[in-house]
Amino acid sequence: MHSAHRIVAKFGTAATTLVMAVALVGCSETTLITTPDSGLPTRVEAIIEVASDHPSDPYLVDFGEVYAGDVREKEVTIRNLGTDTLQVQDLQISDQFEIINQDDITQLLAPDAMTVVRIAYSPLRDEHIEGSLNVASNDHEDPVIPVRLLGEGLAPAVHIDPPSYDFGNPELGCVGQLDITISNVGRAPLQIQEDGIWYEDLGGNGELTLVHSIPDGTVLDPNESVEAQVHYVPIDVQPDTGILHVETNDPMTPDAQAEHYGIAHPGEPNIDLYEQVGNNQTDILWVVDNSCSMSEEQSSLAANFASFIQIIDAIDVDYHIGVTTTDVADQGELQGTETIITPFSPTPTASFAANVNLGINGAGVEQGLHTAYQALSSPMTDPGGFNDGFLREGAGLRLIFVTDEQDQSGTIQNWSVQDYVSYFQSLKANPEHVALSDISGGLNGCSGGGGSATTGSDFVMATDLTGGMSASICDPNWVSTLSALAWFAQSFADTFELSETPVEDSIEVRIDNVPVFVGWVYDSALQAIVFDVDHVPENDETIEIEYVVLGTCSD
Repeated sequence: MHSAHRIVAKFGTAATTLVMAVALVGCSETTLITTPDSGLPTRVEAIIEVASDHPSDPYLVDFGEVYAGDVREKEVTIRNLGTDTLQVQDLQISDQFEIINQDDITQLLAPDAMTVVRIAYSPLRDEHIEGSLNVASNDHEDPVIPVRLLGEGLAPAVHIDPPSYDFGNPELGCVGQLDITISNVGRAPLQIQEDGIWYEDLGGNGELTLVHSIPDGTVLDPNESVEAQVHYVPIDVQPDTGILHVETNDPMTPDAQAEHYGIAHPGEPNIDLYEQVGNNQTDILWVVDNSCSMSEEQSSLAANFASFIQIIDAIDVDYHIGVTTTDVADQGELQGTETIITPFSPTPTASFAANVNLGINGAGVEQGLHTAYQALSSPMTDPGGFNDGFLREGAGLRLIFVTDEQDQSGTIQNWSVQDYVSYFQSLKANPEHVALSDISGGLNGCSGGGGSATTGSDFVMATDLTGGMSASICDPNWVSTLSALAWFAQSFADTFELSETPVEDSIEVRIDNVPVFVGWVYDSALQAIVFDVDHVPENDETIEIEYVVLGTCSD
C-alpha cells in the first residue's frame, strides 16, 4: 500500500522538486528518496512516499513481536534521486532501538546514490514500545524526516501478590497465615528455577516459614499463577522479618522478593503449683498361667511373695495388686476373695497367696496378653464392672506375666504384640508410666532347678517394648526375682500436667523456689512437664511452673 504526501516550496523563477519517500522493501526496508525536477537545484520541491503494513500510519516501521534476548533488524534506505548532493546531517534514534551500522552510513549522497540505516530491536522486558528515527538533511522545507518505530517485547514477568505484608501485633503463640500468589504477568513463559522458591527468615528462629508444593522447574504460561503460604508463629516479642525469594527467568527481576513483618505481644502469665506427695502410686496386674503344667510355679510364687510385699511396703508404694489367669474363658476377671490388694489390706501376702493358687484346670492355650486386655477394658473396668476400681487415673501401671508357654493371643482378634502394648500404654496419659515384665521361658525356652519352659518370646518382646524386666521361670530363686520386680514397681510422679496451653519457650520451672534448668522437658502431646528419672522431685517438694498462656488467637 503506497500513499504520498507532497510538499512544494518554490523560490524565485526556477524550481527544484525534492521527492522524499519511505518504503518498506519486502518486510524490512524503508526508503527515503529524492527525485529531480528540470530546474537548477536552487529550489526545493519534496514528495514523501511510504510503503507500510499499516495503512493508517504510513510512516511506521513495525518490528512486531520479539522475545526478550532475541534481536530483530530492519533497514531504512536513504536514496538521492535529485541532481544535487543530498547531505544527511544527523540520525537520531530512540534509546530502545539501536543503529548497528553507524560507521557505514554515507552522509553525502550524490544523485542516484543511497545509504542504508540498519536498526535493531532487542527487548529486555515485556513491553510495548514506540520510538522514532529522525533523519535530518539539507532539505530547507522538511529538514527533519521522522520515521516511527514500533516494537512488542515479549518476556516473562514475575509478580508476587502481596509484594509485602505486615502480620501486625498478634498474641504470642498465635499462628498467622498469608496466602501468596506467584503470577506470570508477562507474555512469554516464566520458568521457576530449581530450588528457586525459598524463604529467608532474618530472625533465624523459624518464626516465619514458607509452605508450598510447587515443583522445581514449574513453567507458568502468561496469566498463569501458583499459590504458596507464609506462616507466622512468633515465639518471642522481638520484631520478625522474612523475605520470600522467587528465582525465575524474568530478565528484569530474576530474584523477585516479598518482605513480611510482625511483632508479637505476650499473652497472660500463669503459674501452676504442685506438691509432690504419694509419688509411688502403682497398679500391678499379675497374669498367671493356670494350665496343667503350672502347679509348682504357682506354689513358688505364693510362697515367696512376702519378699515382694516387704520391698514395696518399705519404699512406700501405694499399690493395687490384682491377679488374673491366661485363660480367656475367665474374661480377665480378678481372682480371689480380695480381688484388689492394697497397703490397707489386713494380710496382703496371704491374700496374694490365695489369689495366685489358681489351680491347673485352665486352658492349655495360653493367651495372657489378651486376658490382660480383658481385665483392663470394658466391660470389666466399667462402673459396676467386676474389675471396677482397680485402675487409678494417676497411678503407674505394671503388668507381670508368669507362664511356661508361648503366648497365643494373636489368634483372637489378629492383634500383634505391639497392638496389645499400644493399648496398655493408651490407658495412661504418659505411655512411659506403663511397663510390662515377664517370668517366662525367655526367647529360647529354658530348663533348670525351677523346671522347664518353652519360649516366651512374645512376652519378652512386650517387655522390651516398655522397658520392663524379664526373668527366667526356670530359676528356683524366686526371692531374687520378686525382689527385683518389687523395686521395679515404683511409680514416680514425674509428669505434671499444665492447666493451660503454654508458649513453650516461656516455661520456667522452680522446685522449692529454686529455678531448675535441666532434667525436664515439655511434652506437647501431654501438655505437661516431664522430669527424667534422675531429677524427679522428692516427696513434699513444691513444684512451680510459670509460663505465658498460648494466645486464644481470636482477633
